[in-house]
Amino acid sequence: MSRKKKLKSKYIFRRVLFVVLLLLLLGLGALGLRELLGPQEEENSGSSGPGSSPASQPEPPATQTGGEPEGGLSQSRPEPLPEPEPEPGSQPEPPSSQEAPKPADLDGDWNLVLINPTHAIEKELDIEFDEVQGYKFDKRITGKIRELIAAAKEDGISLAIVSGYRTMDRSRLLYNNKIAEYKNMGYDDAAARVAAARWVAPPGTSEHHSGLAMDIVSADYYTKYSDLVEAFENDKEAIWLKDNCARFGFILRFPKDKTEITGINFEPWHFRYVGEEHAKKIMEQGLCLEEYLGETD
Repeated sequence: MSRKKKLKSKYIFRRVLFVVLLLLLLGLGALGLRELLGPQEEENSGSSGPGSSPASQPEPPATQTGGEPEGGLSQSRPEPLPEPEPEPGSQPEPPSSQEAPKPADLDGDWNLVLINPTHAIEKELDIEFDEVQGYKFDKRITGKIRELIAAAKEDGISLAIVSGYRTMDRSRLLYNNKIAEYKNMGYDDAAARVAAARWVAPPGTSEHHSGLAMDIVSADYYTKYSDLVEAFENDKEAIWLKDNCARFGFILRFPKDKTEITGINFEPWHFRYVGEEHAKKIMEQGLCLEEYLGETD
């Protein structure tokens, strides 16, 4: 073989050897890269599984429903914001007494009937209804509701009702739904019932059964809030309602400083008809209905 051919064969061999070594190195590099990325991929793929942190888990919506919106304005409301999970040990203590509520006194003045966590009705009341903004109320108070809304409008305040009369079945549904929300957040059954009752009255104990209570907010409420929230107290509509409700026979039913007496969280949107004479005394003296009626035990 000539020298020229020998050099050419040697050159081809080196080229082939170089290509083989290069492919081998690329293969080893790919294998190493896969090993390096493997654990991270597993971690990412499991981030929504059972072993993920509590912060990554979906939570039930908060629905503050001492007065659950049931139609009208609520049709276009956005989804509620999530409620934070309870801190360890933050669950409310179940009541020490599991006594059933007393029967509500239906023989006294119709406008002063007390329906609350300790005074319940046993069956639906016989009410003659009328409607305001599509919501049912006791016919004896609808004129006053209309007057209140009209007077607010004259003062540049636009109001919208978001809840009125409620049946016992409706209250039962709302209460059970609220219990389920708290249980999904880690509350045990007893604590969930106590917490739920602070926002949604159990069937038979809701003022909405009387046809004398309404939840009323600003007409543009759900462009600012996703649910019924205490922050509404600072809005001009809530301030107007508190300052003027007694003129039309209504009271702010669940004041901020009376939660231990009423058993219900502060609800700046919930107003109850008692008549102008009683409403004036209650609001001027800063009372809740339980105190006014001497039913604080």
